[in-house]
Amino acid sequence: MFMKRIALLFIFLTTLSFHASVFSQDDKDRKVRVLIEEQNAFEMNVSDNKLKLKNGKVGKKVEIISIIGTKIKEIKITSPDLEQDLNLPRGIYLLRMEETVKKILIK
Repeated sequence: MFMKRIALLFIFLTTLSFHASVFSQDDKDRKVRVLIEEQNAFEMNVSDNKLKLKNGKVGKKVEIISIIGTKIKEIKITSPDLEQDLNLPRGIYLLRMEETVKKILIK
């Protein structure tokens, strides 16, 4: 009976250590995926009335919408890194590209 308990305990502990190593590898893979996604993340910023895009999707469009919902301008992305003059009057606007929406203030 004592040997049976030791054998069961040994099997249980080996199983736990096997699962821990599998989870550890999954965590490493997930961290690598997150780092790659962060490096390729789309960035959209406005400063000095200029739109600056980084890692944009070529062929997609950025819409500029007034705070009351009127579409003011549409800019087609022609290169992954783009800088475009907006020439907008003072106000609050929304920038939208696909599911990404950003609120901006032009002073």
